[in-house]
Amino acid sequence: MLGQILKATWEILVTIIKFFFNKSGVSKKSISSSVMGIVEKEWKQINTDLKSKSPAVLKNALIKADKSLDNLLKELVHGNTMGERMIAGKNRFSSDVYSRIWSAHKVRNAMVHESGYEPTYYILEEAIENLRRGVKQLGARV
Repeated sequence: MLGQILKATWEILVTIIKFFFNKSGVSKKSISSSVMGIVEKEWKQINTDLKSKSPAVLKNALIKADKSLDNLLKELVHGNTMGERMIAGKNRFSSDVYSRIWSAHKVRNAMVHESGYEPTYYILEEAIENLRRGVKQLGARV
């Protein structure tokens, strides 16, 4: 019983500290219509890019898709990196979609940061689709 009270008190204290110091985990209100419009316009291009079988075009589409999700998260939660924002925004996604967007973000990071990493067409397409699911759950029409 005492352990539960201490845990609850600690969680309240952490929430208050995050609020006052504007750290990740504290939600903002909503996505502005201008950012939503930009994201939806980007997805029109991503959808066109998906018709290409060119690895370079698909890699670029994955980077754009990842960035679009990050732009939406920036409007909703605090965090210095996309990873921090994804953690702070976890409650905005179903558990399945949350897992999928993490996987997609890892593909993007490996592609950008690991020399020689060449994801297959299937992996690129799946990562983009997973990011689409996340963007949709945040309210974008993509």
